[in-house]
Amino acid sequence: MAGEAGRAWPSCLLWQDPADTEDGEALKSAELGRALTGRAPRPLVLSGDMGPLLRRQPFSDGVPEAEWNIDDDALMGQLHGLYRAAGAECALTHTAGCASAQLEGGLRDVADQVNEQAVREARSCGPRFVMGLVAQRGCALDGEALDSLMLQAATLKEAGVHGMMVWADDLASACALTRAVKKVWGGPLVATVPFAPATGARGAGPATPDGQVPAEAFRALAAEGAHAVGAELRTGDVASFSQELSRAAEKSGRSLVVRLVPDACGTVAEEAGLTGPSAGIARDVGGATRDKAVASAVRTLAGDGACAIWCGGDRPLADTAAVVAQLDALGAR
Repeated sequence: MAGEAGRAWPSCLLWQDPADTEDGEALKSAELGRALTGRAPRPLVLSGDMGPLLRRQPFSDGVPEAEWNIDDDALMGQLHGLYRAAGAECALTHTAGCASAQLEGGLRDVADQVNEQAVREARSCGPRFVMGLVAQRGCALDGEALDSLMLQAATLKEAGVHGMMVWADDLASACALTRAVKKVWGGPLVATVPFAPATGARGAGPATPDGQVPAEAFRALAAEGAHAVGAELRTGDVASFSQELSRAAEKSGRSLVVRLVPDACGTVAEEAGLTGPSAGIARDVGGATRDKAVASAVRTLAGDGACAIWCGGDRPLADTAAVVAQLDALGAR
């Protein structure tokens, strides 16, 4: 692994540094570009989802996730700080679902403020990089939606991000969203799409929800201008899919970023009806099992050359810490 982590993809066009610039932010963006095109000495760890952390806050029921960006900047800064303390070097803005067309009620009128404040909160903990998250989940991408997401990307750019993360439900949406973001953003850009077993059976090859295999998906995302291609994966699928995804990314001339979604391992107590000390022990066992699954997935992904990893799921902060711990154990950090 140590010899693999810093390699550049043979067919990947390496990020070109800006010439003769005194702009520190441009240099940061160029450094992120190098990390995302295979020239970094180790995999980059990105912060994970904020949603699960926000839903555990007191009185959070019924509060739109976007509202936290403008109503509690101290809390959002603290959560970004926790990810940084866990070892995440790149902060992802809490802006999934924050384009004006995705917001409801009065939030739609303050969409720019929601996104600008999200960037300030991500920057507040002093991360190495900040990436703006532009996402389409669970809704059709018509012209109005694409225009709104493009304007969101422009707002994130002006607020001072170093890169963009595009995240969509299927390949067609990811391509359309990448194309829209590229109209306003020329810096480092990752386009991410989910992969799952094509037939739902264990051992089946990976495919996007709209039925595209990795080679086709990554070729299409690269053609739209993504500098790195992203795959959302369950931990249980990593061992079967990692090599094929890595080879497909390499053939497309891009490096691979993985959004890792750990399979739930902590419901033993509830399923068995345990309470008291027995329930606590069962939860500890479930957490340890999940940490081992994350560690195994990270070993595989790092060995196959993934250039960056970030976590989704129901406990993304703990899983981010598990990712960092495994990379430390591999000597990859």
